[in-house]
Amino acid sequence: MANRNVSNTPQQALTLLNDPAFMEASRVFAERLLSSNLDSDDARLNLLYKEALARPIKPKEQKSLEQFLELQREHYQANPDEAKKLMRVGLAPEPRIIDEIELSAWTQVCRVVLNLHETITRY
Repeated sequence: MANRNVSNTPQQALTLLNDPAFMEASRVFAERLLSSNLDSDDARLNLLYKEALARPIKPKEQKSLEQFLELQREHYQANPDEAKKLMRVGLAPEPRIIDEIELSAWTQVCRVVLNLHETITRY
């Protein structure tokens, strides 16, 4: 059995946030959310939590992620080249969704949720 040393450094978080496989997984997850029949950010955030954490999103979490999503939308609208670059991370086919700005913003939200302690730790 492989054991990992206990550490108080942010090494695991940095690895998960920046690893191309996690970036790609977040992008594909975001694409799936945006391709769903859901028409609101609230509904998509709730689906994200149900699929990643098997529970509904809490109001405080939802508010925080809504604010983060809006910041990411603003960032990618100001930096569309970064959105194009993000769409090509990993081996998954390029996304079918045309709005790279929206997909990039949702990719960042998915990255946050997939990097939560609750997501990566099995109890």
